[in-house]
Amino acid sequence: MNEPIQLLAFLFLAHILGDFYFQPSSWVRDRNEKHLKSARLYQHVLVHGILVFIVLCCGGYSVSLALYGSLFILITHLFIDFVKSYLPQTFIYFFIDQILHIIILGLMWGCLTNKYDDVIRYLVLKLDYKFIVVVIAYVIVLKPTAIIIRILLEQWSEIARGSSNNNENGDERDIAIQEDDRKSLVSAGKVIGMVERLLILTFVLLNQFSGVGFLLAAKSVFRFGDLKDKHDHKMTEYVMLGTLLSLTITMAVGIFTLLIIKGSLVIK
Repeated sequence: MNEPIQLLAFLFLAHILGDFYFQPSSWVRDRNEKHLKSARLYQHVLVHGILVFIVLCCGGYSVSLALYGSLFILITHLFIDFVKSYLPQTFIYFFIDQILHIIILGLMWGCLTNKYDDVIRYLVLKLDYKFIVVVIAYVIVLKPTAIIIRILLEQWSEIARGSSNNNENGDERDIAIQEDDRKSLVSAGKVIGMVERLLILTFVLLNQFSGVGFLLAAKSVFRFGDLKDKHDHKMTEYVMLGTLLSLTITMAVGIFTLLIIKGSLVIK
């Protein structure tokens, strides 16, 4: 393990093993309930320390240096997980937690290999306008596109919601809709829409338009089949219109991005 990039890869692997494979769910629950009084928390950070110690020893570093490195990871990991134990168990905090752990690993790796300058130089050289354009495209298809779709559909939203009232069995239908809503996941529609647009944009950027067709076909089987069973034509049209708007905007953003990064569209 003489190459610095190999050391970084093994440190990252050790983190994945320690955080996801060698940490049972019962340890996480115990940490969140007891915080610093949790014995499982100390067991967890000890696992990380041992894994880092093994990686550094196998990487040719002295035992004393490996001990310092593992102790550094053990203490920082303990502090981060202790703070996390008081926070809500949401994706955003999970993401921040993982980013912090990775940054800590990167700092230790940089101290051991003295490769800070090389990493910064590599990032600066590779971070050209094409990368920025792709990042902007992904950012656009998330919340901005959702807002645009909501504005465009605003004039039909009340009609779609009130379509069940124009039915002979309106009361029974309202009860059925309320029961269906209780079975639905909270805010799942927003997340599904975002994931859908991320996948569509990815397929477009990879020139895999067949993947877009497969995604829409899969969605149609589940979503429109469910709407058909409710016999609500207005709601079906409303959802279909939203899907087509989402598809059109995302594909337009993807194709425009492709034109820029391929040089077909030059902005001066």
